[in-house]
Formats: sequence, structure tokens, C-alpha cells
Amino acid sequence: MKPLYLASQSPRRLQLLEQLGLQPTLMTPEPHEDAEALEVVSPGEAPSTYVQRVTRLKLDASLRRMKWLGWPAGVVLCADTTVAQGR
Repeated sequence: MKPLYLASQSPRRLQLLEQLGLQPTLMTPEPHEDAEALEVVSPGEAPSTYVQRVTRLKLDASLRRMKWLGWPAGVVLCADTTVAQGR
């Protein structure tokens, strides 16, 4: 079975996976990475576009980190959640 990597700092996502009996490897940002910079909203950006863009950036960063650390290929779970009132 391929390894499962959780590219998220969300305690709730980890808890949900553990409730399913899964043991993901956490992929938290390295100290030199600015995770918050990935989540800056571009002017006029639609919420759905924002979430897709940020999730893709998180995935790309996670894949680079896996390669740099020499981790085996596996499934990477990453996501982003946002609240968009009135949009």
C-alpha cells in the first residue's frame, strides 16, 4: 500500500483520517517556507478559484518537499477551506 501524506496543519483533518483507521505522515511546512503567503487572496478572485489555486500550491510545495526529503511516492491529501459570505 502506498504511503498517505497529509499536507495540512488541520487537527480536524488528521482526526478524521485517524477515525477511519488511517495513519498519515504529516507534511508540515519547513521553517523557511511561508505557508501563510500561499493563502493571500488575489484582488477580485472568486472563492472557488482561490481554493483551487491555494490547494494546488500546497500540493506543489508538498511534492517538492517529498522529493527533497527522499520520501517514497504516495498519496498526498491537501485541501483548503474558506468562508465566502455573499459571494
